[in-house]
Amino acid sequence: MVETAAAFGYAAFHVAHRGWSALPDPDVLRRTLDEDLTLVTNNWIDFRPMLERLEIHPGAVVILPNVRRERQMELFAAALAAIHEHDPPLDMINTVLQVDADGTVVMFPLPRT
Repeated sequence: MVETAAAFGYAAFHVAHRGWSALPDPDVLRRTLDEDLTLVTNNWIDFRPMLERLEIHPGAVVILPNVRRERQMELFAAALAAIHEHDPPLDMINTVLQVDADGTVVMFPLPRT
């Protein structure tokens, strides 16, 4: 994922490289918020309720369903392409990009407005 983000000009971090792998999901989310990082996850069941309770967040990319790493990177690239192709440029604040197994990207606000 880090390499895929870099190919689109974004800095990215994996939880393992940040020492966050053993943290509970609420702590991971808190750290992404503290550092103004967009969350990329396939654990939507846990993260969605937490994001719904926030007034503001820096955005999330959700890859559904849980797939092998190669396919995750392809689907993540589809999300990044959707961001780049959006006109006007997409502001990820309170925005979720959900990428389905077939590569379909759906954008929606969260919390809902």
